Amino acid sequence: MIVNVYGSSYFAWVAAAKLAEKNHQVRIFASAVDKSVSGFSPESEAGLPELLEQQVARGQLHIVDGVLDDRTADLHVVGYESAEAGLAGRVFPLLQSHESSLHLLVLTPLPPGAIVEFTHLLKTLSADSGASWWPHVALLPLFTREGTALTDFERPRLFLLGSDDEQITARVMAVMQPFALQASQAMTVPVATAELIRFGINAMLATRMSFMNEMAALAEKLGVDIELVRRGMAADPRVGTDYLSPGCGFGGPSFASELFDFAKTIHEEVDTVGLIDAVLRINESQCEVLFRKLWRYYKGDLKGRRVAVWGAAFKAGTPSVRNSVVHPLLSALWGQGCHTVVFDPQAMPSLRQMYPDEPLLSFSSSVTQSVQGVDAIALVTAWDEFRSPDFTALGQTMKSAIIFDGRNLYDPDLMEAQGFQYFGIGRGESI
Repeated sequence: MIVNVYGSSYFAWVAAAKLAEKNHQVRIFASAVDKSVSGFSPESEAGLPELLEQQVARGQLHIVDGVLDDRTADLHVVGYESAEAGLAGRVFPLLQSHESSLHLLVLTPLPPGAIVEFTHLLKTLSADSGASWWPHVALLPLFTREGTALTDFERPRLFLLGSDDEQITARVMAVMQPFALQASQAMTVPVATAELIRFGINAMLATRMSFMNEMAALAEKLGVDIELVRRGMAADPRVGTDYLSPGCGFGGPSFASELFDFAKTIHEEVDTVGLIDAVLRINESQCEVLFRKLWRYYKGDLKGRRVAVWGAAFKAGTPSVRNSVVHPLLSALWGQGCHTVVFDPQAMPSLRQMYPDEPLLSFSSSVTQSVQGVDAIALVTAWDEFRSPDFTALGQTMKSAIIFDGRNLYDPDLMEAQGFQYFGIGRGESI
């Protein structure tokens, strides 16, 4: 089938590449349509540049820079990153040449109720322009993760289609069937239900993480190792292991914004302060936990000190630093006159671009180089490069062998045996 994809977001590029791989004729309208929305570069997703190049070479994928006169397609996929004002107005001109009913599949993570509004605006624009086509809109919430997006798209845990129209349901399934068949679970539900399922899943995952961070704070005060608590909780099948690890806060380009949208919807529709507000407050505080530990350890005397910051990406496996917890840590340290030496296997170019003139920021080319002459290490991102370095050797090049582990990668006893003073999240020494 012929599929047009609109947008330059992470969702749009991944969908275009995978649909082309399944032998659909795909045209993606990226830069000419969506110049400023996401800031996402295909090069930042593992395997995506190679897949795009392969599909272009096969003739299955066409990257369109501009407006294509022939816009006939069996399915139009809208892949913007967020529900920006004017989304319908930007999409509508690309669809005006159609002389028949139009099938749109929206991948954008919109808040509850947004698809109804989006569809209404498209219909209004269509009627006002005298167009003969009528839009049919469905929603496919993607549960893909940056760093593993291609695999997540190919074999989703949940294939969730939101549709109120049998015609577009049939059209979407004809295109997306290979992915639905690979899913652990597949559901077709009304659009509003799909919106709420997606937001409910993300809110539940965020709640688990914030709850464990609160538990870690309590464990630290009581002198209990949160790792043992985590294992005990995970052993109960009603709880399980997923998203049960405490840390220095969650981030990411869209996760937090979706949670804010969800909280806003709760306020507007239920007229109450919901649980998700507490989740967001806990996470906001948790993003500052490494700085607070450093502040307390040095009794506020951070001026002139040097801290090695291990990791800047919001998660391992991606170079993205958007909404990463590294930003509040760096800003707080700079505010105290502390020099920061950052090492991240992928994210340093992005961070350098964000802070081109910061005198208290420098970058290192390796784990070993990053700790030379520093007062402490602050670990932000759980990259594999940080899991088993030679701490004995590293400690000898530091002013003092101290580590603040924001992801609980290390065992406190082993770190102590290697000469390090260790502070984790609910583990190690309490401070």
